[in-house]
Amino acid sequence: MADKTWIQKLLDNIADLITRTKGYLTTFKQETAVATDVNGTTWKDLLDKSTITKPTKICGFKVTVAGTWAGKAQVRITDGAGTKIFPFLDQYEQDIHFTSETQVAFNFPVMVPVADGYKFQFRSTDGADGDGETLQLNNLDVIEIG
Repeated sequence: MADKTWIQKLLDNIADLITRTKGYLTTFKQETAVATDVNGTTWKDLLDKSTITKPTKICGFKVTVAGTWAGKAQVRITDGAGTKIFPFLDQYEQDIHFTSETQVAFNFPVMVPVADGYKFQFRSTDGADGDGETLQLNNLDVIEIG
């Protein structure tokens, strides 16, 4: 009978632990977005996560540049309202800061509070780029906290 009491206490402790930690687990995700035509030198949302439910860390990305771009692809991350939060430069530019179809890992994750959300945006260095010149988000490494 003593064994049953010990086992019951253990089960009660496990149930209590699960109840107290529910919702506090970290989730590792890879966000993607389908290829989208560029709109010249105008910033365009490739992935819009203006509304998020957990604080988020963005750790890196991989994009595919396709078509016959006259210019180079540029990317940045903004908060949900459109204020740039990454990079410290004006933007990351193809063949300088990233290469098409190659994973980019950030030295420091981009921290995004729940209240802000985020957008992954892109544009071209050439205003003539448009239909047929696309950027696809193959992978955005995201850690959701909580």
